[in-house]
Amino acid sequence: MLLKDFKKLGNYYKVNNNNVFVIDLGNHKNTVVIISGYPLISYDFHKIILQLSEFYRVVIHDHFGFGLTELPNSYCYSIIDQADVCIKIWKKLNLKEFQIIASNYGDKVAKEILYRSNVNLLPFKITGITISNSSNKDYFVKLKTISKLIDNSKISKYKEVLRNYSTKNFFNNKLLEQKENEKIERIWQKFNEIEGQKETLVLCSFNEENFLYWHRWVKALKDSKIPIKIFWRKDDIANIKDLLLNLATTQPKNVEIIENKKCLVIENNPLRWLLMILKEIDLRNYNSLKTLYINY
Repeated sequence: MLLKDFKKLGNYYKVNNNNVFVIDLGNHKNTVVIISGYPLISYDFHKIILQLSEFYRVVIHDHFGFGLTELPNSYCYSIIDQADVCIKIWKKLNLKEFQIIASNYGDKVAKEILYRSNVNLLPFKITGITISNSSNKDYFVKLKTISKLIDNSKISKYKEVLRNYSTKNFFNNKLLEQKENEKIERIWQKFNEIEGQKETLVLCSFNEENFLYWHRWVKALKDSKIPIKIFWRKDDIANIKDLLLNLATTQPKNVEIIENKKCLVIENNPLRWLLMILKEIDLRNYNSLKTLYINY
């Protein structure tokens, strides 16, 4: 499906004076909400959204500044703010009860929403949450340099200064070896590209909030009574680290840890990835979909 055709499936909704692209498909009682997340956008789900809508009402949107949603004039891509946007969209769609499938950055958004659900701050019922790091790890290779930079806690505090700095001489450092010059050139190039600036702000905010709200989100998992399924892949070291930290802190009975044994990702194996998810959350529809697309 081409992007122009995918765009025809959705509509724009005004949230905080910004146009948010939202797809709402399927006339079914049971609803699935997909919270995509950097580096994925809604379009990355284009190969499965029609199949999923044969069994569910399916809702997905693009976060502020990504995909087909507007980039606000001033925005730092806060996970907390993105959760607010999700809730406002679901209210506009008059959702009452649904389960969530969250991926990548979206899993933190889902945990924030779960926290609010636990303390009765939501006007709808969440029946389950499935979390899967659904993107190929190779997608992050191009961000390695910039990620190393912003992992430095001192530098990340000055991300706005870095973004607007007028000369790359800021990066001059006698301690750097000559071989580092190419890396510096690439860092500076990314700071002067719109996409590079977005990546920097996303990753900086993610690192800061992941540290700041980690206990809040672990508590959300611990306190929740709804079924939560978390998939992990052996080729996703960052995800494994996060899981180990969660397990070391608490092992709530409602949380099930499931191995994605074939390391399926949405880019390479969209339908098989979907079948993997459905097998765990809805065996009846899993069998129906598998029968329909057995030769896929």
